[in-house]
Formats: sequence, C-alpha cells, structure tokens
Amino acid sequence: MSLQTEYRPNSFKTFVGNEDIVKSLKPILKRKNPPAAFLFTGQGGTGKTTLGRIVARGLGCKKSNFKELNSADDRGIDGIRNLLNSIKYSALGGGKKVFLLDEAHMLTKPSQEALLKALEEPPEHVHFIVCTTNPETLKQTFKRRCHAYELDALKDSEMQALMRRILKKEKREKISMAVRDKIVELSDGSAGQALKLLDQVIDMDDTDRAISTLQSAGTSESEVIDICRTLCHYNMPSKTKWSKIKKMLKEYKGDGESARRPILGYLNSVLLNNGGDEVWTMMQPFRKNFFDDGKAGLSCACYEAIFDGPE
Repeated sequence: MSLQTEYRPNSFKTFVGNEDIVKSLKPILKRKNPPAAFLFTGQGGTGKTTLGRIVARGLGCKKSNFKELNSADDRGIDGIRNLLNSIKYSALGGGKKVFLLDEAHMLTKPSQEALLKALEEPPEHVHFIVCTTNPETLKQTFKRRCHAYELDALKDSEMQALMRRILKKEKREKISMAVRDKIVELSDGSAGQALKLLDQVIDMDDTDRAISTLQSAGTSESEVIDICRTLCHYNMPSKTKWSKIKKMLKEYKGDGESARRPILGYLNSVLLNNGGDEVWTMMQPFRKNFFDDGKAGLSCACYEAIFDGPE
C-alpha cells in the first residue's frame, strides 16, 4: 500500500494543516441542524476531498450512504438529475446521506442551476460537499448556498512534521534532512505529493541517490529552458511557436507539475529584469499547480500562454 493511501487522514486529529478551518468545522458539525452544503476551495493537494470525507463522517454519514462524484466525469444535466432523484430516498439504515461533488468547476451552467434548490433546501437527511480548485467558475448563486472554506497549501514546517511522524512509524528516521528538504521543495505545499515522493526514496540509504531520484521524478533543466526560451521568442509567430513546443511536450517524460514551477520561475526572472505585460500575460496559466491535471495541464498552459500572449 502506498504511503499516500496508508496515511490518508480519516479524522480531524490526523488532518494536517489549515488548523483554523478544522477548529471552525468541529462545533458546526455538532449543531442540531448543521449546514446543508459545504464548499472547499484551494489549490490541488491541499486536502479538500480528504477534508470533505472527514466532514461526511462528522455529519454521521455511514459509508453505505456516502456518494462521491467526480464532476469531470459526470458533469452534465442528466447526471445531476439522477443525483437529485436519489436524494428523495431515505438513507440506508437511517442517518445522513452525503454527496461529495469533486472537481465541481467542471459542472456545466445548467447542472449548477439544477442543483441550486437542492443546495438551499435539501431533505433534512441530505448534505452536499463541493470541492474545487477553481471556484471562480461556479455561479455566485451556487456559492452563496454553501458554507465556504478556502484551504491553504501546507507550510514547510507542517510538511516536515508530517514526514517526521510517518518516518518514525515506518522506522526510517535516518532519512537525511537534505532529502526531506528536497521533498518539501518539490511538493509545493501538497501533502499528497510529498508522500508520493517520499514513497520513492524511503528505502534508500544513500542521500545523493535519493536526491537524484527525486530530481528525475521531475524534469531536466534543459527541457524547461528550451520551453521557456521558445515561449519568450516574441518575434516567432504563434503557430510556429506552438508547433515547436508541441514537439517538446511530446518528448517530455516528466510530470506537469515538475515543469510548471521552473517555467514560472524563468518567466518571473524575465519579468523582473526586462519583461513587460507580455511576460506577465504568459505567466498567468502557470500560476496554479498541475497536480490534478498532470501533463495535460502543462500542455494547456503552454497553449494558453502562446495564443493569449504576444504574437
């Protein structure tokens, strides 16, 4: 079993980070009539879905009455109508029914409209938990019906504390601080990403080998520089630029997030030295991480940077 799966938090006590939000949620869930809908926002990897599952347990929802829907897979009106039809029925064995809508920014506008009444006045036994990295795509009327919480990325100190706890349980406390620091650097505040990386090197005693493995899990510097230089070639027509970068992306072996931060760093350097509005525009698609979208997110960001940027 992977570390990410084995150590996924299942209670407020084991949830890492965002302490103020956790403290706020605990008394709310103890109310006689807790809110009908919760909205968790924040960048990928901050624990939105995990916290949603914990809230479902806190509402008294049994596993058999908990339904998690990935809105990216079932975003249309027909899927939402099926959901709305099912809320009319009582929960198996009594208690609460909870529907968790993950990737909610993928819901179509008609789907959001169809959900409005259910979010505001669902049956007493039904609650909704909505999770998204892009709340700006949700209608204001949709968001107003939810108790909203924005999760922050984990602090470096929280990431280090999480790794210390897990390494102690795994009896691998001799993992060097250099390796731990590299994992924190590459994880961008995501506990899930940190545990994925830790899983790759936890059995390595050689620090240099472990760091090399972590770096190879990302991308090579030369690949990033080639992409950046092409993006910043202002005199190159957009179609030609995309053709060149498309070839680079096809040959690229790393994951999208490992390329995003170096690209953003390169563009930031250009902006601070001699760049202007055109560089600032190109930076925008790379500001949010690609933990959820992977290489597809990298491709989309490059395309958007080219065709929304300077000709």
